[in-house]
Amino acid sequence: SVGNFVSVEFPTGAKSAAAANAHLNSRAIIPRTLDAYGMPNHLRISIGTEGEMRAVIAALSDFLR
Repeated sequence: SVGNFVSVEFPTGAKSAAAANAHLNSRAIIPRTLDAYGMPNHLRISIGTEGEMRAVIAALSDFLR
């Protein structure tokens, strides 16, 4: 199949999907939670421009440190 997003799985605890969502939102990056699909530990992140994806990578790297 073809899609313009990735689904990222996070562990439970301090580095959860909810915590990652809050961190990304604080950097004006708006992922979609997947709770409604029975995937509470996942975020859906749309693929954007190279610059946008670099910002996502930097924000997630900072979050996971």
